[in-house]
Amino acid sequence: MTVDEKRPAECEPAPAGTATRTARAAAMQTMGLPLANAGNTEPAETDPIAADHLGETDLHIALADAWIHTLYQPIVRMADRRPIGVEVLARLDHPSRGMLQPGLFVPSMEDAGLSWSLTQAVMRRAFADWGSGQFGQMDLTLALNLPLDVLLTPDALTRLDAARNDAGIPAERVVIELTESRPLACLHRLGEAARRLRAIGYGLAIDDVGPAIRDHSALLGLSFTSMKLDKDLVQRAAADPAATRFLTSAVAAAHEAGLSVTAEGVEDAATWAYMELLGVEHVQGFLVSRPLAAEEVAAWRQAWCGGQCC
Repeated sequence: MTVDEKRPAECEPAPAGTATRTARAAAMQTMGLPLANAGNTEPAETDPIAADHLGETDLHIALADAWIHTLYQPIVRMADRRPIGVEVLARLDHPSRGMLQPGLFVPSMEDAGLSWSLTQAVMRRAFADWGSGQFGQMDLTLALNLPLDVLLTPDALTRLDAARNDAGIPAERVVIELTESRPLACLHRLGEAARRLRAIGYGLAIDDVGPAIRDHSALLGLSFTSMKLDKDLVQRAAADPAATRFLTSAVAAAHEAGLSVTAEGVEDAATWAYMELLGVEHVQGFLVSRPLAAEEVAAWRQAWCGGQCC
């Protein structure tokens, strides 16, 4: 996320989707970092028509006909390997193209102005899974991605909180992850939304922290409780001095502001060890677990803990 307070009268985020990806790519290249896989937490997308994102008609049908599904990727604490939460990951089950990862439909949803509709679909499924007892007895947090344009939508927080209440989920069990690479014209509006969330009890994370987030001090001065490090940087940190410098600085800034740090995309023991060396508290990635269906989480937790933390 970049912070731009030079235009106080313009309090709306810039267009999403393609612009966000372009900004992120430019920032990575400025650092001399080649772009790796851009997926959230999984290997490269293998869809045969990956270049063709879904059209707007398909997007509306997907929302109306319940093509949106949720998976859950565990997050563990490095110090004792204890599971502390799961991140909700959206998938789209297309009738002819199969299960699509976020890169093939989320940017198109954003470009079509459907971010809030997608957020509600994901939220409903995640809260329903919690309400069915899938997570409630496991002492886990539920991390939901909330785009900036959704966070700043009038009544969005009220509706989010009402849905959480209806599902019987304590606010302290929900972490809102904000991902944003576009210029933010009104930092105070983000600050107000963050304070409202924290006052209710939600956790609040800055997601995908990488070189596109240029002003750490402004963001860390808000009410965030945690920071999540960009997968691409995490995976090349041990071999790339530029990535290491950025991550070292970001972790130090987060800790100085009182935030915990999670590394995404941890896929091997060497990366785990390097993140531990940097002072990261939590990790997420294929070394811990692939994204799971709701009904698979309890069995994964039992196997991961060996019965010691369940």
